[in-house]
Amino acid sequence: MAEVGQKRTRLPDNVMSTDTSSAPPSTDGKREVTTSQFSTNPLLINLMRKTPAEYLRPKEGKIFIAQRTDKVVDVWKGLIKHNFLSVPVVQYKGNKYYGFVDMADIVKFVIANFGENKLKIEKDFWELSKREEYFQHRIVKDIMVYPISRRNPFKPISKGYSLLFVAEMLARDPALQRVPILDDNHVLVGLISQSHLVNFLYSQITVLGDVKTKPISLITHLSLPLTVKKSEIAIEAFNKMVQHNVHAIGIVNDDGVLIDNLSMKDLKAISADATLFWRLFQDVDTFLSKLKTESPSTRPKNVVCVTKNDTLETVLRVCSETGIHRVWVVDEQKKPINVITLKNILTEIINN
Repeated sequence: MAEVGQKRTRLPDNVMSTDTSSAPPSTDGKREVTTSQFSTNPLLINLMRKTPAEYLRPKEGKIFIAQRTDKVVDVWKGLIKHNFLSVPVVQYKGNKYYGFVDMADIVKFVIANFGENKLKIEKDFWELSKREEYFQHRIVKDIMVYPISRRNPFKPISKGYSLLFVAEMLARDPALQRVPILDDNHVLVGLISQSHLVNFLYSQITVLGDVKTKPISLITHLSLPLTVKKSEIAIEAFNKMVQHNVHAIGIVNDDGVLIDNLSMKDLKAISADATLFWRLFQDVDTFLSKLKTESPSTRPKNVVCVTKNDTLETVLRVCSETGIHRVWVVDEQKKPINVITLKNILTEIINN
């Protein structure tokens, strides 16, 4: 995974001003300002309209890319090291972008090669070793299976588009997870993800408006929770994520109480040189226990959840502070009833 270096640009003070002494209404006729009880402050919408998308840079000021000929294990190491879910894939000849490859693609490939048959480690050690060896030599193009453009679309914009335009793209396109920014020479100069937008919105919490006080119970179109018991085999839990096209799954005990969370990123419990795939055949509880022991600082200590009485501001805060991409909504017994995603957050703020 290669690095595209760039210096971080500080947003001009006159653009990023969050002076709340006045709240200028939208005057360009392009957007109606709602007057509902939980509406978004027009000042925030105006701020996002004036802010060029390219100013919202990654924290480290760098963009990483992969080529179709890179080894999957190397891309996997890069995603884990930098805590990314995906990376753009490019062929330098002609500077053509093929799309994104993400942890979900790698998990699907792992499931296809290790999950078709329930291997018994004691009996099938050599078969497992052969599959690990096969995995080590696969390259990116082997796992970019058509129609990747539909599941993980590459929809770039040019420099100069507003942050509001990008937020609306991410909020309204169900499949869109991130928006690339290209310059006039078709060179990638920026990449805005849903988490970048959510972090930006939380940084502007003082001008967010009444929408931040909206109770979770009033948020519509939330997903139902997908869960597995802690006693289930880890590879089956990952397979369930693949089947339902989600990046995380709730872990419950025998009483249905939410006790943990398993995500695509947790595949890092497997050694990056593909020599610990046997861990996938342990139960989820054991799999996660070893992950927490070996990587205590890379995931929340406890599963993050809220109740229906909490507000959108609470969700914004926990997502921004912990870096998680979804929050579980639980009842009084701490049983999961819904899931709030970053896209849900963006939709609520942009459409109110």
